[in-house]
Amino acid sequence: MATITDVSKRAGVSRSTVSRLIAGNGYVSDEARKAVEAAIQELGYRPNTMARGLRSNRSDIIGGVVVNVSSPFYAQMIGGMQETARSAGKSIIVASGYADREEEARAIIELLDRACDGLILYLENALRDDVLEIVARSKTPVVTVGGNECPPARARVTIDNASGAAAGMRLLLDKGHRHIAYLSGGTIYRDTHERLSGIDAALAGVGLSRNDIHVEHGSFSETFGHEATTRLLIERPDITAIFAGDDDVAAGALLALKAAGKRVPEDVSLLGFDDNFHARHLTPGLTTVRQPVDEAGRVATRLLLAILDGEPVAPVITIPTELILRHSVGPVRGLSPTSRHVAPALTAN
Repeated sequence: MATITDVSKRAGVSRSTVSRLIAGNGYVSDEARKAVEAAIQELGYRPNTMARGLRSNRSDIIGGVVVNVSSPFYAQMIGGMQETARSAGKSIIVASGYADREEEARAIIELLDRACDGLILYLENALRDDVLEIVARSKTPVVTVGGNECPPARARVTIDNASGAAAGMRLLLDKGHRHIAYLSGGTIYRDTHERLSGIDAALAGVGLSRNDIHVEHGSFSETFGHEATTRLLIERPDITAIFAGDDDVAAGALLALKAAGKRVPEDVSLLGFDDNFHARHLTPGLTTVRQPVDEAGRVATRLLLAILDGEPVAPVITIPTELILRHSVGPVRGLSPTSRHVAPALTAN
């Protein structure tokens, strides 16, 4: 592997000249710059980023923790983080916390051990006291996404899940649906509780409560959506609308509905949450609540970069959700169009 000494010899300049060019620190003549760049290209030299970080007291690496890096949902968030970090000349390392307190602690400590300049944390559990102490002692800037499970965090990005779920439920109610099933995510997730609070608010607006609909908890997965819907069609044949906790659940529900010969939305309306990539490619196109997780990743990274540069930042930034109208939600059969009210401010896509 080529070294900085090899580059200086090939270019016919001093080691200090090569170092100044690589670090972008100090004057280098055009002639020397061209010679060094040519030598680097010929030798395939790669600067030692660790050594450079020791000199600058920066690793140029941002650490991130999400629930599961293999999930398409969190992959979108990581994509937003990486896009923003790279534009600032930084790299990211991301680990999974699996919504488990011990795994989240382990991931954070591992990232701190790798001398990350700052951390972006999407956690589902309050951090252990010893981990909080480690974070505080390291003086590593932290930005959280979602809740505030890490009190030392300098800023927090939230997504308005409650309002999104309320808008979705109001759409179903405005279409005349009263026999509604909500296929929710697991109760270990913060998003689950935020969305349920929005659903409660929408139901209260028409004098109903959660007791007036069917709520079932499971995983955010196509398998859960398929199995739960298959059961519902047998046990609750009067169901006219299914609100899925995410688009994966909705995809599974759609498969089960089609297998049972049910038309969507003529027989059963179907509503999703997230607006993942496949939502618009289902047949019919899935009406869903768009949760801009990629933007959450970008905003969190911009906040962290600003903190690293010593700039003041807003302590909390909330990103709105958006109801996306496609073709999977319709009125209850037999309901006159003049007898229903359609909620305003919806987005067709």
